[in-house]
Amino acid sequence: MHRNRHEFETRGATVLAIGQGTGAEATEVARELGVEIPVLGDPGKASYRQMGLGRSGWWDLLVIPLLENLAEGLSTLREASLRWSASPRSDVRQLGGVMIVDGAGVIRYLHRSATATDVPPTADLLDALEGVASA
Repeated sequence: MHRNRHEFETRGATVLAIGQGTGAEATEVARELGVEIPVLGDPGKASYRQMGLGRSGWWDLLVIPLLENLAEGLSTLREASLRWSASPRSDVRQLGGVMIVDGAGVIRYLHRSATATDVPPTADLLDALEGVASA
């Protein structure tokens, strides 16, 4: 989403991420990854629980990506930074999600990732934003 943030912002949306660890840790990880959106920290992962986000199994995390696309899977492993995974607040198996919340705090869209690479297409999110604007 950070790569397409301008598409969201031109529609009046604020894009931010919630990361594991403290705010400073989450911001540092985002900086290292080149993510240029605000990042909030959630060291206790309360927001992950509130959104009902699950955890992947080791098989889904490590083996399936290699079986689906060996070259891409190996590239991802080579580029992975394990420095932050040693933090007691980090859980590499924690799955993410995407939420769109309107100005009144009502959740208008929620995607719970089924795998670590399960991210909804930008077009779906922009469509969901249009629904929020017209509500």
